[in-house]
Amino acid sequence: MTVALLEHYKLLDGWDKVNRKTVEQFLLQVESEYGPMAYHNNSHATDVTQTAAMIMESFSQHVRPVSKMDSFCIILASAVHDLGHLGVNNEFLINSRHPRATTFNDKSVNENFHISRAFAIARTVHGCDIFELFTFDEQKKARKLMIDMVLATDMAIHFDLITRFTFQSEQTPDLASWEEPTLLYQVLVHLADIANPSRPFPLARAWAERVIQEFCDQGDKEAAGSLPLSPFCIRATMSMPKAQQGFIEVFVKPTLNVFERAAPSFVHMALEYLEKTVAFWKELEAQGVTI
Repeated sequence: MTVALLEHYKLLDGWDKVNRKTVEQFLLQVESEYGPMAYHNNSHATDVTQTAAMIMESFSQHVRPVSKMDSFCIILASAVHDLGHLGVNNEFLINSRHPRATTFNDKSVNENFHISRAFAIARTVHGCDIFELFTFDEQKKARKLMIDMVLATDMAIHFDLITRFTFQSEQTPDLASWEEPTLLYQVLVHLADIANPSRPFPLARAWAERVIQEFCDQGDKEAAGSLPLSPFCIRATMSMPKAQQGFIEVFVKPTLNVFERAAPSFVHMALEYLEKTVAFWKELEAQGVTI
């Protein structure tokens, strides 16, 4: 999928900033380091990358074109955004004193690991330096942008991210005039990461089942290790319809609404599916479905 998207945007053959074989080798290595988790696996990375490209396409059509460099960074950041995920959240890593929490000082532990590992692959694995043809300044810019985008997928900063974007878009409604697009791209990738409830319901339900399974598996580990039980990770009290409705109302729908100005065609499509999805979850809740 990632190679196909890069080809679609002419970011492989014919773009003098990358070597196709190197990019393919990098992506193969990345895919091999996504584990067999119920949710945070290579299928989720593929889904998020495809969604990010759809949002980027809508933005390009309605606001302004995205440069080749920025397009490359958005697609690659989406592809690596959960690289090496262990199937547990940041609080679990912190509470269990996992080495990754120690390394990253309890700050966005998963997200820092994902993007750190991606750059480690590029810099240390033979044949994987996807930035080798970039200038020094281009490498610095690409690295900063990709780090900023992946760190923005930490749900702990969701409300701050949306508040900052809302404020800036109210101050400068013409998004095409934003000289610094990083905040736009952060919300774009974050939205792509949380947008799967806005799929047709069979797909939305399949993703929900996967994430709920992973949450409950974490809860089992917390109980076994006498760790604090995380919300929505307790198998005995789990209600998938309620959990999904809550996630949609608190996170997905507000994010779509604030990003409508940036990607109207994508947002309108997503909101239509989301309305139907909420109706299905309400029906399942009324039927007494839990997991």
